[in-house]
Amino acid sequence: MRIEDMSLEQLFELNEVICRRIDELRAQQDFTVLRKLRIGQQVNFDSAEGKTFGTIIKINRKTLIVLGEDQRQWKISPGLLNIIENVK
Repeated sequence: MRIEDMSLEQLFELNEVICRRIDELRAQQDFTVLRKLRIGQQVNFDSAEGKTFGTIIKINRKTLIVLGEDQRQWKISPGLLNIIENVK
């Protein structure tokens, strides 16, 4: 079936299925990342100000609290973080 031939009701149903699948995949990705993270670990992420570096200070079920270099606290989804491997 072509999307152009679908009714409004069918499109809403398809949208719901797609959104549910996206949520499942994001949750799976976040869980995988959460298993690798520890308090005190150095991370970075993209913010409105550009690349932000910080340290994980709290790990919640779905989010992390990161203390930035500028002493600001950020509540971040695990999927948005990059682990900094070789910190000296």
